Amino acid sequence: MPPNDATIDIPLEPVTTYDSPGVGRSSTSPLRPDERQQVQFAATHDDQKKGFFGGRRIKKLNSKGEPIGRVGYDGEEDTINKMGLIYKKILNFSIVARYFVYVSPLALCIAVPIIIGATSAQNAKIGGVRIVWLFSWIEIVWLSLWVSKIVAHWLPFIFQFAAGVVSSGTRKYALVIKALEIPLSLAGWTLTSLATFIPLMTRNPTQLALKDTGIKPWESIINKILAAALITSLVYLAEKLLIQLISINYHRKQFNAKIKDSKHNVFLLSLLYDASRALFPAYCNEFLEEDYIINDSINISKLGSKNRSHRRSGSATPLRLIQDVGRFGDKITSAFGNVAHEITGKQVFNPDSAHSVVVEALEKRRSSEALAKRLWMSFVVEGREALYQEDFLEVLGQDRQEEALECFAALDRDGNGDISLDEMILTIAEFGRERTSIASSMHDVDQAINVLDRLLQTVALIVCVFIFVAFLNASFTTTLATAGTALLSMSFVFSVTAQEVLGSCIFLFVKHPYDIGDRVDIGNDQLTVEHISLLFTVFKRVTNGRTVQTPNIVLNTLWIENVSRSKVMKEQLSIFVNFDTSFEDVQALKAEMQNFVIDKENSRDFQADIDVEVIGIAEMNKLELRVEIRHKSNWANEAVRAARRSKFMCALVLALRKIPIYAPGGGDAVLGSESKPTYAVAVTDADAALFRDQFAAKKEAKRL
Repeated sequence: MPPNDATIDIPLEPVTTYDSPGVGRSSTSPLRPDERQQVQFAATHDDQKKGFFGGRRIKKLNSKGEPIGRVGYDGEEDTINKMGLIYKKILNFSIVARYFVYVSPLALCIAVPIIIGATSAQNAKIGGVRIVWLFSWIEIVWLSLWVSKIVAHWLPFIFQFAAGVVSSGTRKYALVIKALEIPLSLAGWTLTSLATFIPLMTRNPTQLALKDTGIKPWESIINKILAAALITSLVYLAEKLLIQLISINYHRKQFNAKIKDSKHNVFLLSLLYDASRALFPAYCNEFLEEDYIINDSINISKLGSKNRSHRRSGSATPLRLIQDVGRFGDKITSAFGNVAHEITGKQVFNPDSAHSVVVEALEKRRSSEALAKRLWMSFVVEGREALYQEDFLEVLGQDRQEEALECFAALDRDGNGDISLDEMILTIAEFGRERTSIASSMHDVDQAINVLDRLLQTVALIVCVFIFVAFLNASFTTTLATAGTALLSMSFVFSVTAQEVLGSCIFLFVKHPYDIGDRVDIGNDQLTVEHISLLFTVFKRVTNGRTVQTPNIVLNTLWIENVSRSKVMKEQLSIFVNFDTSFEDVQALKAEMQNFVIDKENSRDFQADIDVEVIGIAEMNKLELRVEIRHKSNWANEAVRAARRSKFMCALVLALRKIPIYAPGGGDAVLGSESKPTYAVAVTDADAALFRDQFAAKKEAKRL
């Protein structure tokens, strides 16, 4: 008699699978129907999920079983002989060994003429100068290049050490010097070359003995070239210094505060996540799904079936198994991270640390929401619908009272004294959006600075050409006048472009009215900033999602309202009501709306202050009321803004009906109805004339 096992009756069918990476043999194994559907789904997405089921690219082999390389590749560049291995080891040994390998070959080659000129060929000359002195200067030029590079490399550390005694805020200037390593090296190199050329050529012992200390024509030309090279290197240094100052000051002004706030928010969330894991360990039954989503670095949780037919043990999908393998790998990595923590005292190389988990979770909206749910549900007391300050104080303990208050203040955005689940989700998701926005803005601004750098390099190149012409051309004034006339005659070609570049630079780096992801209003258009470049900005319309590209020079002349940078915002609504509406009705409307905004469910969204006033009487046939409400946040999140405004509008309609306040011409019975019948009265012509005269007399008597 067959055993009574429900799993045996499940219809199975053999499918082809692969065991492990690198193994090409196939085997057949039974697969349940619910897993079969996922295998078929994975097969349609080979580029993303084929690796989850052991699929691998087949290695091409020749008839001898040897791997075939790329087409047109003979494999010689992969062959390193013993001399190459020795050279590679020397390069990687230390920076001193590396520089010795770079400098010594050419230095030895230059030293050969020096030795020959000092020994066997003492009378050998080039241009009237002994070769020993000429090649000595060339040796100095070669060595000074590397000495200048070494000095420029260590100059930031020397500056920070020396200037730090006077002021501690020198780090940003040290960063500028570090970024100017190559321009400083070139400037030092050209300065050394110029400073040593004439003395070595004219003041060496040989020339002094011969009393031939005059500057020869070719020496004068070389000296002019070296002087021009020095000035051009200084121009290049000034251009790079300007770019670095713009970059450092701009990033410090625009992003320093945002980055600090974002890091502080991550620190607070890390404290809360540590406390949550202390109460409910990771992957416990209460928060199993949330923990899988939080630690889902490759969005595996989105690929599984949403409608599970059963939850039997052993029926986990291959996608979930892959995620469990990732968990095991994180544990191994964390073991090395713990060793590094013991050595350095810092949380490095540890994917299971609270900071690493929080940072990774904030990168995606779904994992941010799961993190918010885990934190809120692990801290809230049973029977309550919100978190309070005492909950944070209790969970974080007596040692972290100040951090607990900071956590509560950071998450209680509306300041009403409690934190609901929706508020927690919105706040933590906003933290993630801010991090993404900062990264995108810095990337786009860096690209704009690079574009400006290339433009200034072009200008610097033109200036350098004129510098060389000025030093080498005897009739430079005539040449400059000719070139200036040609440039002026062609100014109409690039004048508009130059004006646009200058205006765009001022708009982007000085004014900078928005960042990536900001919600802005330009005229009547509601837009979201998608991309910032030096000469243009790309927006997306809030109303229909269309992409709009606008030149920055045009935006420089417009009024830009930045909604994202705004704090609390208020809104004014105009309502036309019946002309018979009394002041008591207006006050009753204000009281009803006041009760609405101070209600517990609505106080999270609106401030307690609300105004209702009469601002017009139109053509004496209707009153115009203005209702002013104050939101507790800005309107950067369009979905939240629309939901809150719809809630307020519905409450306003209910209040108008409750009082009641009627529309213009409303509130009266319909003419011709039972409540207001229509009828006619017949009078004589004499009575009609008499009534008209009486009305005219009464009207005239009312005049002052």
